[in-house]
Amino acid sequence: MAEVIALMEEFGTSVLQPSAVVGIAVTVILFILEVRWSHAHPPRSRRVEKAMALGHVVTAKRIKYWDDGVTPNETTTSHYHATYAYEVSGKQYQYKYLERAVPPVQIQLYYLDDPGRAFRSKEKRSGFAQVFFLLFPIAAGVAVMLLLGVK
Repeated sequence: MAEVIALMEEFGTSVLQPSAVVGIAVTVILFILEVRWSHAHPPRSRRVEKAMALGHVVTAKRIKYWDDGVTPNETTTSHYHATYAYEVSGKQYQYKYLERAVPPVQIQLYYLDDPGRAFRSKEKRSGFAQVFFLLFPIAAGVAVMLLLGVK
């Protein structure tokens, strides 16, 4: 029992220093603020905004689709392929779909200059932003700990 008490005292003096607790609190608070901010400000696609401003939005209809899965048990690991057809200025184009979700009957497509190079609206944060959102609170917490003098 004395060993447990000694271990608890050592833990309390080495880990639970006030500067370390403040640094951990700063990290947690920044993570919470980042989560709230990222939910309030979802990523947006400037390409989609530009295509919409140019009026380059088309509706494509599914022609055919198929599934890579061999058995019904593979639904979570299978990819769905689909071919969509759309028309711009009287000329027919096709769009190839590859996702894990069942392809819808119609989708909105956007293009900038060439209607043959249409794209869907998929908003994702860049890899840099994802790394920044992960590392910034940790770096700020470590900086606060060092400024307050963690031993």
